[in-house]
Amino acid sequence: MLSPLILGILIFCNFFMAFTNSLAAKPHNYVIVENTFPADKIDDPRVLAFRKNYRKRQFQLAGGLTVLDLILLIPMKDSIFMMLFFVLIYITIGAGYLLQIRYIRKGHQLIVDNNWQLTEQPIQVDTKLVLEKNRKLVSPWWFALSLGVLILLTFILHQQGMESLTWILLSACGITLALFILGWWMISRMPVRALTNDSTINRQYNDLTKFYWSAFMAATSFFVNLIVYLPLLTMNISDRFFEVLMIAEFLLVFIFCGFTLWWLLRLRSKQDQLLAQTPSFRYAGDDYYWRYGFYYNPNDRRLMLPDRIGLNITTNLARVGGKIFIGLIPVVLIASMLIVVVPLYILDYRPDPLTYEVKQENISLDGPFYRKQTINYDAIENVALIDKMPTAGMKVNGLATDNYAIGSFKVDGKAATLFVDHQSKPILKISTKKRDYYYTNTDSTVTKQVYQKVQAHQ
Repeated sequence: MLSPLILGILIFCNFFMAFTNSLAAKPHNYVIVENTFPADKIDDPRVLAFRKNYRKRQFQLAGGLTVLDLILLIPMKDSIFMMLFFVLIYITIGAGYLLQIRYIRKGHQLIVDNNWQLTEQPIQVDTKLVLEKNRKLVSPWWFALSLGVLILLTFILHQQGMESLTWILLSACGITLALFILGWWMISRMPVRALTNDSTINRQYNDLTKFYWSAFMAATSFFVNLIVYLPLLTMNISDRFFEVLMIAEFLLVFIFCGFTLWWLLRLRSKQDQLLAQTPSFRYAGDDYYWRYGFYYNPNDRRLMLPDRIGLNITTNLARVGGKIFIGLIPVVLIASMLIVVVPLYILDYRPDPLTYEVKQENISLDGPFYRKQTINYDAIENVALIDKMPTAGMKVNGLATDNYAIGSFKVDGKAATLFVDHQSKPILKISTKKRDYYYTNTDSTVTKQVYQKVQAHQ
């Protein structure tokens, strides 16, 4: 089941990236694929052909990557499977970037060959615009709703008896909320530029940008809390409502993604409509600083600025903060891969990855990258060997693949801790009043021995 799901995610990523990258072919501030064209040349047949070819190549690339992704349907160990998944994701990102670079150069060559270079104009400072740059910025009190929801959901989770998980989530979501507030603050600090000679258009353009992006930060901080907490709040509800709330979770994710795309495209459209109202667009020679899809301008004191597609905020790599940000991206990508792949590699290739220790008063169960579980014999209500796991189950935290289940789960409506290799049978089930424990050793005879030892201590 895991292979088709992961494959579906990869295919979605391929075509979603093709769609978002192809937006660069639609003029925004007279920019097409990082090149600024004269306003009267936007609909020139040569420019239209360039735009069409760029979009076509993006979706052809997505199709080719999808064919490559089919390799995941070949049976393989979980660690190799997840390693390939990350490699394919990185190939998708890298191939899309290289295609973008190629067409940035093609666009520049098209401008040079037809002598369409724009005259660079000096930066115009609008003092009134600078003083009123945050006139439409949403109030920081918009984040009060996110903070209130975070406190409420934390309290509910604590009441459900998940104290240790409660504090971990509160810390993580609290840091995330702080990052969104930091993003709001950085948007408020973004300097403004006069894009035209019309001060009214410049002010309206700036107001739109500040309002849409600051509101997006506040709204996203709210949605993130719901998306993180909703699955956990389903842990102690009846099974009858479990599927309903899980469907609601997936719908919430899709609604959020759709809303994000709609919101940013709406901003982009309104900005283009404003610039179309005046012929006095001021070209500041920015193409030189966007030659490789990133912004690098030592003479620009801005750290954060809107990207040229109009769907994101990027950084100035000439600033120290920009260098740190771009340097963290490969670190995060590699760390994510290691966090997922290393435990699976241990499970796949270590002779005895799921261990136990029988003591005089308790038994301990342990597995890679999950805390050891100690169960006192006097707390055990029942111990049994079962042939297969119950079908009704949901992961709370830990690892769940076609071959392994390690961590905290909800199984048959009850909290459970699993150290299970699905290829090994039978499965040891230890039941206590509040939680069930499931364990298998790689060697099935060892699992039976553990069962006998626990029985002997009861």
